[in-house]
Amino acid sequence: MVGNKPNFHMLSLREQVCDYLRKEISQMSMRPGDPISLRKVSSELGIGITPLRDALLQLEGEGMVTILPRKGIIIRDFSLKDVENYYGTLGMIEAEALKTAILHITKEHCAIMRQINRHIWESTERKAFSDHMELNRTFHNVYLGLSENTYLPVLWNNISSRLYYSPTAIVQMEEWDRVCCDQHENLIDALEKKDVASAIHWMKDEHWGFKKQKKYLEKYYDFKKIKK
Repeated sequence: MVGNKPNFHMLSLREQVCDYLRKEISQMSMRPGDPISLRKVSSELGIGITPLRDALLQLEGEGMVTILPRKGIIIRDFSLKDVENYYGTLGMIEAEALKTAILHITKEHCAIMRQINRHIWESTERKAFSDHMELNRTFHNVYLGLSENTYLPVLWNNISSRLYYSPTAIVQMEEWDRVCCDQHENLIDALEKKDVASAIHWMKDEHWGFKKQKKYLEKYYDFKKIKK
């Protein structure tokens, strides 16, 4: 484990433990194939087994760990094929969410999204990766939260966590960030016009289109380090 023992008194234990373990995985303190000892981790963090087990169940849903009955818990592998599958799934989730979200989105929502998108680009210029990541999640959740299918945002956030908390070779790429911010703007334009087909295109086919993003993804994720 890296760093000092974290303070788990501000938010729920499950969420705090999840966040801690995600960072351990992204920093490669825990590597693919490594087993997780419940007793060792609970001792190191100064928490009970129950909140730790709850956190690991959530991380299993995010694809970060595998729970093997009667054998234990291991860190899951992470490959370019996994990224392709995650991108395809996120694109389908957003396409389905947009079908009903567009019925409820207002000019005020669009204005908020434009403001968030400006902050996303500003965070790129400041090289503030943590801010950039959280702002991106906030941007997508504005319209995902307007979907009549309330389970879709839950699925989206679980899957996107695996992408955000994985070892990277490059923290940020301005060219890629510019492309993504432009796609966000095109989405907002489509939402303002209530053009659901265009909105779905910009998210499913462009933003989450694996073939369109592959050249950036291959540079962004540190797959060589993961395999060592």
